[in-house]
Amino acid sequence: MKRSVLFVLLILASTSLAFASSYIGGSISVMNDTYSEDNYKVVFNQAAVSLEGANYFSASERFGIAYQFGFGSSTPKFVTSILTLEGDPTSVLTGSLMGTVKHILNRDLSLETALGYGYTQSSYEDSSSESTSRISKIEAKIGAVYELNNDFVLLGGVRLSIPFSVSKTTKSGSSTTTDTISLESGSGFGTYIGMAYQY
Repeated sequence: MKRSVLFVLLILASTSLAFASSYIGGSISVMNDTYSEDNYKVVFNQAAVSLEGANYFSASERFGIAYQFGFGSSTPKFVTSILTLEGDPTSVLTGSLMGTVKHILNRDLSLETALGYGYTQSSYEDSSSESTSRISKIEAKIGAVYELNNDFVLLGGVRLSIPFSVSKTTKSGSSTTTDTISLESGSGFGTYIGMAYQY
């Protein structure tokens, strides 16, 4: 899954040169992913640096595809009815691929709304094992694009998500097991800010 998402995002980034009003750049984001299973809740507090872009295909330059791929640090937290355990910061990979609509507010400012697929992969360790959680989710984005000049734009906005699939791989010694989590509930919320080059 991770390789497939990365491959698609790299293709989109490379083809952005061909479409007017597209952009590609970087962003810094803070995200919180939460899901509940049985009698406990898992929370991933994340900070990431990302490749961020959008390609607009239509003649009106309103409809297109938005994408994001990033890496950073995640702090896992496990919450039960009687205690809360916080793990050490570990690595995180994030990605999304969404259909987007651009709403032009004035000459310099536009609003983007997007909906599609999001992915988060976070790893963490304890004294005896290493675990990796992979979260697939429906993700939405509401963001502003402010044109500084003909070449550069400022980006900023929020991301909201609902997970629909979570798997967990645990390595302990020479043994590796992968389980699909039975989700009871879950949500995600984050913000981002960045700068991009406009084509």
